Amino acid sequence: MSSVLSSLESLNGLVAFATAVQAGSFSAAGRQLGLSASAVGKAVERLELRLSTRLLNRTTRSLALTSEGEVLYRYADKVLKDLQEAERELSMRQHSPRGRLRISAAPVLGRKMLLPLMRDFHARYPEVIVNVNLDAAHLDLIEEAFDLGLWAGELEDSSLQARLLGSYALITCAAPAYFAEHGIPKSPDELADHHCLYYRHPDNERLEPWRYQDKLIPKPAYLNKALNDAEALASAALAGLGIVQVPDYMVRNELADGRLLEILKAHAPATRGVFLVWPPLSAQIPRVRVFIDFIVAQLGPQLSQGSSSMHQ
Repeated sequence: MSSVLSSLESLNGLVAFATAVQAGSFSAAGRQLGLSASAVGKAVERLELRLSTRLLNRTTRSLALTSEGEVLYRYADKVLKDLQEAERELSMRQHSPRGRLRISAAPVLGRKMLLPLMRDFHARYPEVIVNVNLDAAHLDLIEEAFDLGLWAGELEDSSLQARLLGSYALITCAAPAYFAEHGIPKSPDELADHHCLYYRHPDNERLEPWRYQDKLIPKPAYLNKALNDAEALASAALAGLGIVQVPDYMVRNELADGRLLEILKAHAPATRGVFLVWPPLSAQIPRVRVFIDFIVAQLGPQLSQGSSSMHQ
């Protein structure tokens, strides 16, 4: 029977059949479906033909289910109720934020700035289930079925919509104990005589270059360590193992309390952007729209405040 009922016409016949049973006549079913009584009757007849069985006994005044009709109606009624429930839920989702929200975020940015905000978001929108993937690379949001991305750095040209949330600064820093032993470099050129701890991209093993206003240092002359986890770089710097260049939001507290000291401020590069990105039209979905508004309101001021205070 599944192959017999696989066509759209058969589904239309099922709707006509179930509605006629519930309404008690073809004419009453036609009024509910916006069809003539004749059209409803013919749809049921075509369904009976495809199934090679009689579903309804008709009289001029009433309809009665055959035993085969009772079997089909039991299943058809359940299917139609499920469809009505699905339609009702979809309608509710168009007016209130609910459902699953999939977000791809840069790992450190996600841990340091996004996840601390999730408690407040859940309190406001308890019916939105947020799934956060921490991804070092910028994934294809459409192909990977993500609703949003929280990305740092430079955006590639794409069809995605983007909202600039704020900016961050790249900080060159180390522990006071390291500078006490090795001295403080006065220019990027002097870094060649120091222990420089670089970030190594886990996907392609490439070293992330250090950036300054007047030069790019792709690889140190003396490489002490390279780590494929950005937070591990901060930990290594705190342990006095060497100098690192990391985003300010990663080491904000450590700089404030003196556990790390910033150097080469006069050579610091321009700030870089933090973006919220999403596939076209996704922002029309209520759960996506409220998340965008929430993150803009909460994260934007933090980023702006952090990057400006580092250069005062």
